[in-house]
Amino acid sequence: MLLPAFRLLLLSFFVLLLSGKTHCAGEAPVVSISVPFVSPNSIPNGEINTKTYVTRQDRYHRYRIPGAVVSQDGTILAFAEGRRGLGNDPRTEENAPIDMVMRRSTDNGQTWEPLVVIDPGFRPNGEKVDFGDPTPVFDAETETVFLLYGQFADIGSDSPPPGQSPRAADGHHVVWVRASTDNGKTWSQRKQIIYPDEPHETSDGLYWRIAHPGPGNGIQLQWQDHNQALNGRLVIPAKRNASKTPDGPLEQDLFTFYSDDHGKTWQVGKPIWGPGSNEDEVVELTNGQLLLDGRQNSGLYRRRHLSRDGGQTWGPDVPDTIRTTRVDGSLARYSAKRSGHDRDRILFSLPQGAGRILARAGDAADKGLTRNNITVWISYDEGKTFIHPVRINYEMSAYSVILRLADGTIGLFVETAGETGFAYGDIAFYRFSIDALENPELHSN
Repeated sequence: MLLPAFRLLLLSFFVLLLSGKTHCAGEAPVVSISVPFVSPNSIPNGEINTKTYVTRQDRYHRYRIPGAVVSQDGTILAFAEGRRGLGNDPRTEENAPIDMVMRRSTDNGQTWEPLVVIDPGFRPNGEKVDFGDPTPVFDAETETVFLLYGQFADIGSDSPPPGQSPRAADGHHVVWVRASTDNGKTWSQRKQIIYPDEPHETSDGLYWRIAHPGPGNGIQLQWQDHNQALNGRLVIPAKRNASKTPDGPLEQDLFTFYSDDHGKTWQVGKPIWGPGSNEDEVVELTNGQLLLDGRQNSGLYRRRHLSRDGGQTWGPDVPDTIRTTRVDGSLARYSAKRSGHDRDRILFSLPQGAGRILARAGDAADKGLTRNNITVWISYDEGKTFIHPVRINYEMSAYSVILRLADGTIGLFVETAGETGFAYGDIAFYRFSIDALENPELHSN
């Protein structure tokens, strides 16, 4: 669905009015904008309904948490959580199951095929569950797309009990995987990924009570010169919550799922020790190392780690120096000399935000950044530094996924404002050229 011109102008007017800005030298021109996931929470007379608790199977309150991948023939597969209730996070709203949904585009995101429900939260046996954090990966050797995603009970604790029973009544966390060999037209039956979760089998001797993928997407390794056997490995960024006792306080760290047999089986790497972080992204460097970028649990800087063994173990934290919003970002390879391109480029997207001041009396300290002003940085030195930030929009922006498309342009999925312009609701898709990032001043009006 293309974004109506009137709505785009209206949103731009309000955002510019609120921000007090009318131009940014680092603003990239967008080739096209579409909205594959549009919040359907309007009522018949056209007004906006942001408070109705939606429980119908055929209707969602909002869409959140994008995941995306480009398949063999250039098809874009976009995934999201279809949220009911008031659209809040999994396991927080009773009688509000969350679906895993998808849309396809065969024309670089200009138009989108009808929405498909990959997995419904309303289960055939009457149970209700919440699916979340879609994380696809494309296996170029077998031309197969794998989709990993998590499951929680429809309502439950942030600290689920140990175990991996898929029964909603047991309240456990579960990881599912599906596969498509026809560019997302059809999908295999889901298969549960059983991860080590007891102290005698986990690498850190803890109870693993959550082992959740992504979101965003995964990668396939191709430059493992030091160990050729690792080439072809599928790597999925993930985060785990674990405890010393079955009901103890949770510790949160990053790790990766990986497969060395083209998705037949999945293994887990060792957790990454360091400052707390959760949602993460991964990219392969041209020297074969992996760079993992994690959303910080506190502070203003991302958590970044390197792996020299294909994602099984990770080195110490190397924090970035750019002040960033605490939200899931995206990290993607755009080009590499090893692949015949003109230079090495890694793209990173995140809301640049603005300073946020707490309202407590006497507290004037900057306590974080807002979720707006989605921005893209480029690294020319294989992730050591990310420079030349270019803003894509001024409006509310949260989670994002950035991709290189089949025609060489860049696609960026972003959680944006719903019809009100001031709340979560839609997932928009922006398409622009690499030249627009590297020479934005040549394209500015």
